[in-house]
Amino acid sequence: MKKIIFIIIIFLCIKVISQSNYTLISENIEKLPREQIHLHYNNEFLLTGETLYYKAYCLDNTGEFSPYSKIAYLELRSSENKTIIKQKIKLKDGGGSGDFFINTAIKTGVYKLICYTQWMKNYKNYFEKNIFIINPSSYKLTSKITSEKTSPILNPLNKDGLLLNKSTYKKREKITLNIEKISSKHQGNFSISVKRKENFYLPLNKDVPNFELKNKTPKKIFHLPELRGSLIHGKIKAKNSGNISGLRIALSINSNHLPLIATTNNSGEFYFNIKNLNNSKIYIQVLEPNLSNYEIKLIKNKNFEKKDFNYPTINLNQKIINDIEDRILYSQIENAYYSVKKDSLLTSKIKYFLLENKKKTYKLDDYKRFKTLKETLIEIIEKVNISKKNNQYQISIQTTNSIETGNVSNIPSLLIVDGHIINNLNNFIDFDSRKINTISIINDKYFYGYSMYKGIIYIETFKKDYFPDYKKVKEFKITEVQPQKKYFFQRHDKENKRIPDFRTLLYWNPNINTTQKKITFYTSNVTGDFEIDFQGFSKKGKLIHLKQTFSVK
Repeated sequence: MKKIIFIIIIFLCIKVISQSNYTLISENIEKLPREQIHLHYNNEFLLTGETLYYKAYCLDNTGEFSPYSKIAYLELRSSENKTIIKQKIKLKDGGGSGDFFINTAIKTGVYKLICYTQWMKNYKNYFEKNIFIINPSSYKLTSKITSEKTSPILNPLNKDGLLLNKSTYKKREKITLNIEKISSKHQGNFSISVKRKENFYLPLNKDVPNFELKNKTPKKIFHLPELRGSLIHGKIKAKNSGNISGLRIALSINSNHLPLIATTNNSGEFYFNIKNLNNSKIYIQVLEPNLSNYEIKLIKNKNFEKKDFNYPTINLNQKIINDIEDRILYSQIENAYYSVKKDSLLTSKIKYFLLENKKKTYKLDDYKRFKTLKETLIEIIEKVNISKKNNQYQISIQTTNSIETGNVSNIPSLLIVDGHIINNLNNFIDFDSRKINTISIINDKYFYGYSMYKGIIYIETFKKDYFPDYKKVKEFKITEVQPQKKYFFQRHDKENKRIPDFRTLLYWNPNINTTQKKITFYTSNVTGDFEIDFQGFSKKGKLIHLKQTFSVK
């Protein structure tokens, strides 16, 4: 119920944006829930050649996982206030994860990890922590201080229960971590990191991360929440002062996505809310006559506007230098065997009911091949007619209604090729049909993006790379959503016995199933003290943060 009320007020806000009535917007925002993000990441001290893994938890001001934003943003920002890395994370049930590789272009220094949603930007809410990055190839390792401060000693046992089967392990040994007590007591969303523990202390962050909802006054600039997925915001401008209201706009991604259609408001603005946007490019066109009269512009989301961050100064002591030298060697060995230890991308097949329900598909290899699309449609495809009026080709599909009268008979059919809408059939009628794999037909009237079409033709080429060869489709680069991964799991019982193992991060899992009772992982050839870092939130919004140490000898 609260989500429905939230959406209603958001639509009211959108309506008054074009009227620049920010007072009314601010009054509505104050009635809405807020969001706050907590970030769990595997290490605050990294070298180039290593990877930072993270899990974002998004909660609302009631302490529950937020049902509102479906996208979060992560930035790595330098002390010069420049965004070095920016990623988009898909949020599901208030949680989302990602990672990024620390490449050699990143200089040595203290950086900020910032995480937020677009909705949080209205209140200047954000997650902020420091991390220290060393680039050994461009930084001379010299000791600048002699005093050494050790890290705080953590209680190896916690009342909530992180139970190891023992405290000392051998190289390449299996470890079993019992989490039954946590699972039975706290149902929620959790992540875990197991890494080699540094034998020094960096004055970067508090040991236990804070989670606090900040009370900030809304800004004048209004940021819409991404309630379904990635929000694409753009604007149309008429070159000859023509009408910009009510124009149909099409957005295409690739052959795996059906194009989307929206209409412009009185200011010429349009919005697309895309659930699964895993591409770095999109294509937008105006589905109206006189296409050359319009200019399309995307309104990009700006980075978080924060310029007064505090960056502490870090001086290296001998313990830090010794740790760096060891980790450089370990990282080089691990990267040399990347091909056998790489993570796997999780792909989910997207089903489009628009085509699945009533479509009839023709696989052209099952028929006699004709040279052009025009000949193919005439000779093979049933209930499709091609006509020419005023030097413009038109496709007409005979729908399931046998009698069509009045304006219904003049309704156009929709032609889609590899995910792109073909607005001008003249540019495609003579296309080489030998490049076409399948043609699918829906012979029924269909409402699609505020418009009605008399049938749909969906063509898929063999390479699935057709792009309309005319200037009216504009390409835009965007930030793609981080793909979901299955992280590599090192085993030593049967697999990879002869492959070197110098992992300092023994285990990372951003999605702990609270129904499971045990977590297993393996030690590597690296010795020393290791730390288990278990974080997450219960369904009631309670932060659970547990740590435990063990040794490898």
